[in-house]
Amino acid sequence: MYQFDEPKEYCLPANDIPQETRQRLHPWIAGFIGLTPEEANRKVADRWSSIHRASLRSLRDTLTHFTVEAIIDYEQGGMIRAFRHTTETVGVGDYWHLPGPLDAGEITRKLAPSGLQANLAVLEFLSHFSGLAEDTYIAGHFVYSKSPWPIFIDSWEGSIQGFDEWKDSLMLYHASDGAHVLVRRDGMVAWWIMQERFIKPIAKDFDEFILQFNEHRKISWPFDPYGAPDDEP
Repeated sequence: MYQFDEPKEYCLPANDIPQETRQRLHPWIAGFIGLTPEEANRKVADRWSSIHRASLRSLRDTLTHFTVEAIIDYEQGGMIRAFRHTTETVGVGDYWHLPGPLDAGEITRKLAPSGLQANLAVLEFLSHFSGLAEDTYIAGHFVYSKSPWPIFIDSWEGSIQGFDEWKDSLMLYHASDGAHVLVRRDGMVAWWIMQERFIKPIAKDFDEFILQFNEHRKISWPFDPYGAPDDEP
């Protein structure tokens, strides 16, 4: 999904976006041109209004505490950026970025190699949140436009602890520290912690993972397997 070119941002109402840029925006992203932040928030709320699962509604409720403030010219299709105002030091977790929605058929096709195309929780999440990102860097994002979606197939010559149990899992999320969230065919979720060459199971099903991710989105720290450092006096 990500490239190394510096993305360009256009603060809402973003009427200064050049015509050539408008032409490569996803139609849903282009629909934010001319909107105030309040109107943009309502547009996002409309996209997420059909969410059914309780875990995803919780995530939606957390993310709607952010205010959509800009359109980002980033790769084909672009993204919107939202910001959460805070009295603390601003961190990467005080932003989220989101591209336009993917077609349901495309999601199903891209999930097929991992055997997750019938997992309703994963399908609904990707319908509403595919490409959700902390920033426009090369990591810190859920799968989106890259094709095919990455599958966990490299055992690093047999050096990865737990590889056999997690082989062929979907590499759903690429953390900023290089780790990946794996979703197995049976719905279990784990961190592949590449720095330490081992896999750490974290959730028995996808709903449990989303509830964990939702709690993390309430803080400013990047989403990774180590979590935020403990507050110390």
